[in-house]
Amino acid sequence: MEIAPWEMFIRSTALHSFIRDHETWLWPLMQSLHYLGGSLLLGTVGLFDLRALGMAKHIAPSTLHRLIPWGVGGYLSNMLLGIVFFFGHPDQYFYNDAFRLKLSLMAVAGVNVAVFYGAGIFAEVRSLPAGADASARVKVVTGISLAGWVGVLICGRLITFFRPPFFH
Repeated sequence: MEIAPWEMFIRSTALHSFIRDHETWLWPLMQSLHYLGGSLLLGTVGLFDLRALGMAKHIAPSTLHRLIPWGVGGYLSNMLLGIVFFFGHPDQYFYNDAFRLKLSLMAVAGVNVAVFYGAGIFAEVRSLPAGADASARVKVVTGISLAGWVGVLICGRLITFFRPPFFH
């Protein structure tokens, strides 16, 4: 099978060479950091989403929302690490259905975040006191968020099991 031009480009970069030359120690380190970033993301955003869906009503959603910057940090670190993973083994990711589904779910979650903050839903959640129940539209958006990020986590784990049957 012939190597695609985009893959030839990636394989010609210094980043690809560095990863391949130091893979023995670099790959486990990056995976560990990637898992920590995912834990920050799902731990903070997931907790906020669960509260909006009706769990732990004794906590005001605005209190949990203060943790969201940690989740954003986890997301950003995972995006950077994901790019490094991709540059290390582009063929194992690009041709992988679990990876493609993961990217699709990340896109859905990203659009959902834009809806959450852009359509006034956050303002509604921010004003909820402890003990109050969120509206149906808040529950739909936070349910999509929770399902999307859990799906991203699951697909990330499945990447290993659905590697393409060929390698260049």
